[in-house]
Amino acid sequence: AGASAAGVAEAAKRGVAAAAAGAAEALRAMPCYEDWQGGVYTHDGGRLGEAELKGVDLASWRTDELLPLRCPHPPTACRMATLIRQVKVEKDSIGGAVACVCTGVPAALGEPVFDRLEAKMAHAMMSLPATKGFEIGSGFGGTVMRGSTHNDPFVANPVGGRPGDSGRPALGVSSNYAGGTLGGISSGAPVYFKIAVKSVSTIGQAQQTSRLTGEAITLEAKGRHDPCVLPRTPPLVEGMA
Repeated sequence: AGASAAGVAEAAKRGVAAAAAGAAEALRAMPCYEDWQGGVYTHDGGRLGEAELKGVDLASWRTDELLPLRCPHPPTACRMATLIRQVKVEKDSIGGAVACVCTGVPAALGEPVFDRLEAKMAHAMMSLPATKGFEIGSGFGGTVMRGSTHNDPFVANPVGGRPGDSGRPALGVSSNYAGGTLGGISSGAPVYFKIAVKSVSTIGQAQQTSRLTGEAITLEAKGRHDPCVLPRTPPLVEGMA
């Protein structure tokens, strides 16, 4: 009887494992992310063709919170979408980071002291809701780099003009750790910066707080709330930039 029970238990374990593996495989094959061009991808980052999408009810997984996610790398966007879905199920929220690259910026914009270009950009970006951090170029990563590596050597600009041509400097840089500025003034290189966006404060989970009198109470938000506002941030960043 003992041997029989052990066999049944082992078979049950194998059945559960097989069911879990099948469920995971089915999840990976499900639509997860749609890019701005209408391409549909799975959780693994593979793009689904028209034949694979035939008969699939995309409305069953498409939500306002995830589309468009505004991530240019589909496999990463799939992982982000999966995480956001998981956080939403748990009635929680999550934040993230947004990177912005401004191309075609002419040289000589900004001031060397109070109206430095990066200071003006930081002022604009930190004025947006839910923003908690700003870094330009290498940002905080530059603190662990040596000057010999962090310096951006000047090179001949392949698209530049003759010395003195407005907006088309004859020199460019071989790297851009400075983020497109030198001494608070644009260098003609792309202006590159990142912004930290915090998680949404209003969540569905019960949390302890206090009234003005000091009385402990439980706060539990109701209704529809975004689990992540990161996908809504890029248009705001673009507008401010």
